[in-house]
Amino acid sequence: MDRPGHLRRLIAAALALSAAGCSYGEARLRDFGDIFRLEGQAGYGLQAHANAGELFHGGAGSSRQWSAGVRYGRAESSSATEHHLPWSLVASIARPAREHAHGMDLALEDGPGSHRCYLIFPGAINPGTVKKDSIHYFDLEAGFLALVVGLEAGFSAGELLDWFLGLFRFSESWTFLDPADDDDLELRDVKRLWILRRTREGIVLPE
Repeated sequence: MDRPGHLRRLIAAALALSAAGCSYGEARLRDFGDIFRLEGQAGYGLQAHANAGELFHGGAGSSRQWSAGVRYGRAESSSATEHHLPWSLVASIARPAREHAHGMDLALEDGPGSHRCYLIFPGAINPGTVKKDSIHYFDLEAGFLALVVGLEAGFSAGELLDWFLGLFRFSESWTFLDPADDDDLELRDVKRLWILRRTREGIVLPE
């Protein structure tokens, strides 16, 4: 009997199972972290807002802020200018081509971007140059900037579903249980909350 051979195979199988278990556990921890957003802000202005996914964006005031923190599983920092009523009404009168009730000018890794909406259905009625990743269409978010400091917090229902389905993903081939498409570390590294809208030719849509 080839006992050393059997032992080697048993050790190799145990190591393979251990590696698979670690990979599975790490993926589920990452998925859980993706559910939440918490960022500190510094800037100037006075505004507060609450977003019910890409169904409604409500708020008041105007601000320019720099943010840093955890944004749905990623440590990120960014800057933005955000306008709500009544300032957005004044801005729309001054520049009719950029009419909006809620607007954001964002500094993204791929370049500057803008979000413009009319409070309801911002995911569909958005003449700006950016849109949210589809997994974030049902995020619940709230934030404020009070003169010089602020806070932004969020909860992602889409990422919660991704985490729950991932609990049953016992094979990497079961990609239908990864709706966020982020278990692969290379794919995860390129995912962002805001992405540039493009035409089929790859050109960013103008405002």
